[in-house]
Amino acid sequence: MSKADHRRSEIIRILMESGTAQIKDLAVLLDVSLMTIHRDLNDLHDQGLVRRIRGAVSVEKSMLFESSYLYRARQHVEEKRRLARAAAAHIEPGNAIVWDDSSTTFHVCDFIEQVTPITVITNALPVMERLRDKQDVELIGLGGKYHRVYNGFFGIACERAIRSYHVDVALMSTTTIQGMSLYTQDEQVVRSKQAMMEIARKKILLVDESKFHFSALNYVAELTAFDVVLVSQSVDRDIVQNMKEAGVRLELV
Repeated sequence: MSKADHRRSEIIRILMESGTAQIKDLAVLLDVSLMTIHRDLNDLHDQGLVRRIRGAVSVEKSMLFESSYLYRARQHVEEKRRLARAAAAHIEPGNAIVWDDSSTTFHVCDFIEQVTPITVITNALPVMERLRDKQDVELIGLGGKYHRVYNGFFGIACERAIRSYHVDVALMSTTTIQGMSLYTQDEQVVRSKQAMMEIARKKILLVDESKFHFSALNYVAELTAFDVVLVSQSVDRDIVQNMKEAGVRLELV
């Protein structure tokens, strides 16, 4: 992740938490010049993610919800596609897969025809929309409460539905990795991911370089809980070595 991409991700994160921020305050928080912040905001504005008002930056609430997934989906696309291609190689025709809401695993849609016929169980609306017309894909949508930030379905109904199945593969990513543990920012996302891990014979995690730059509050699982951890080659070598020494079953992509 470039410094500019990292700053812009931080701006989106700050706005998701506060809704509005003074431009000068963003410059102080991110320790950059006003000129740099204005360039970042111009880029985000051109993407339709933020709007500027009298020295501040804000987003309409409905637009902010959509912005989170939209922004994540546009980042590190080629890196995510490489991970997705590698993940598809671990899936066999006839498998049943439970598939999470992450923008990284979404790209496995591009390679799904290589492993059909297949059953896909997912709470991710973009995956449902992408696979609904695919031949030889039996698509099962998990119910629950729709969450605009994550563009997916969560909550008690979703978790109960997940636990009513037993699948061959869980296909997952995460918000961030700290040490040897996965974290995410929302408790209901944690519960859905943990439920998916419970019902899968084989658990696959996709990890791009950006997962090591942020913090999040809620613990999900240990890296060692996964049968395969697909890691981008751009990840720092010391981090990769630490993962190997901890017994993580990783594959560099």
